[in-house]
Amino acid sequence: MKYIYLFFMLISNLYGGSLFYETIEKIFVSEDFINYKELNDKEYYNKKIKQFSIKIELNKEKLKTKDYYIIIVSDTDSLVYTNVKYIRQNHNMLIKLDKNSDELYFNYVYDKAKVGEFRCDIISQFEHDYLLHYEGILYGITYGIIFCAFFYYFIIYFSTKIKAFIYYSFMQLFVLFSLIGFVYCSFISYPNQEFKYAQAIIDFFETSGFLLTLLFVKEILRTKIIMPRMNVLINVFIILNIIDIFGIVIYKYSILYEYMPFFIGFLIPSIAGIIAILKEDKYASIYTSGWIFLCGVVYLLENYYFSISGIYIIHIAASFESLIFSFALGWMLRNFLKEQNEKEKYLIHKSKLASMGEMINNISHQWRQPLTHLSFINMNLELASNDNIFDKKYLQEKIVESNEQIDFMSKTIDSFRDFYKPQKEKEYFWISYSVQKVIDIMEPLLKIYNIQINFKIIKDKQIKANENEYSQVVLNLISNAKDELILRKIVNPQISIEIDSKYNKTITSVYDNANGVNEEIIDKIFEPYFTTKENGSGIGLYMSKTIINSHFKGELKVKNQEKGACFSIEV
Repeated sequence: MKYIYLFFMLISNLYGGSLFYETIEKIFVSEDFINYKELNDKEYYNKKIKQFSIKIELNKEKLKTKDYYIIIVSDTDSLVYTNVKYIRQNHNMLIKLDKNSDELYFNYVYDKAKVGEFRCDIISQFEHDYLLHYEGILYGITYGIIFCAFFYYFIIYFSTKIKAFIYYSFMQLFVLFSLIGFVYCSFISYPNQEFKYAQAIIDFFETSGFLLTLLFVKEILRTKIIMPRMNVLINVFIILNIIDIFGIVIYKYSILYEYMPFFIGFLIPSIAGIIAILKEDKYASIYTSGWIFLCGVVYLLENYYFSISGIYIIHIAASFESLIFSFALGWMLRNFLKEQNEKEKYLIHKSKLASMGEMINNISHQWRQPLTHLSFINMNLELASNDNIFDKKYLQEKIVESNEQIDFMSKTIDSFRDFYKPQKEKEYFWISYSVQKVIDIMEPLLKIYNIQINFKIIKDKQIKANENEYSQVVLNLISNAKDELILRKIVNPQISIEIDSKYNKTITSVYDNANGVNEEIIDKIFEPYFTTKENGSGIGLYMSKTIINSHFKGELKVKNQEKGACFSIEV
């Protein structure tokens, strides 16, 4: 790809492919329109002249069998003479070369001395007929593919926080800017001060693109873990690219890629990818095919193996590269989401197991009183039998009394069973009913610690969702409030629950008087495995927020009020 910079540089031999060497024998320059000498790029790189003439000698043997076209980029307003007919094509001069073509002459005269504006390239009949006239479509499709890849994975990064996505996203952005820069430079005919800055900017984008490619390789192939030695080599090249970026700012061109072939930048990822494949990385094969493809294309471009202009080849290659890597990342994203869903199911199950212990504790407290009552009934029946005062009416009364206690215990079990019964399909339920079910389960335990629970319904609503999941979230909030009230030994502890509807959303607020959440950690309490409890798992609030966000498309918020914390479920 470095040859592309030369292609866009100046005063003559800024060519784009092997056709140039095959079709053009020599290029001569004259400053008096009489005496010609062979053109030396370096001599005219910064030399200011008031007039000059370019003579191009053609390979007539080559032109006997095929027709070609020569594209001239120059200041046509200063062209005072040419011996050939030309047409304007995208601000350039387009001239057909055939077996009848002879030496080409172009004479220029400037109003004041400046660096000579002239550069040329040779294209084939095929390139003229099928690419040159449709290059706008080619560029548009390429830029569209690359921009979509950038934008899509840029957005994906914020939902997944996978660094590989942000590296790939900005890599595509820098590739896009580089390609646009190449096209812009194709209309510039000599390296004036403006062009120097343009080249510096393009070099900056290219080097930054390679830097992000290497960072992407490290992240996507986990080189630090699975290939430490290769990781060291990649780190060396990362450092070289960073140094080169600073060099571009100072010297206005890339020093690194002035002396190192561009294909090396893709050879290193290709080698890393092959190593990853050998280590059975299931994603590496697609990435590696993309890197090998680019490495091969760039190598062939640098060594002039293509007869088509490099600017077209690199646009086509860049769009294919973007499609290959987008497909690979899409596959990875699909598997990542699948793994995340499995992880979420596991954490939900783990959270349920944690709350199940709390529920069993509640049941034990609820059963203690009826069991004691049943024990007294049995004692009464035994005493009545021993004293011979056992009659039918007395027996009937005791049977009714014992059945009431058994029925109470049965309903407790039903509540526990319904709370954890799997629900595969969404059903309509009232928010107040779901909350009341949790209160009924928790109330006996709260009474033991003298915690008063208040329930207020301002405006109820019926929603279609998984009721048990909603109940579990409410249970977690009440359980956390209970723990804080006990831990802080609050006098007259209270938990209040309020249901209201605003802006077409139902808001269930659970607040206590435990003096609130420490402001230093309030932004962390929904993070997984973050806990302030001595034996806490740190998944209760995390899973509660995940359930509300993912399954109810709502929000779980927290804020401190005058007397304590307030958790709000908005669905």
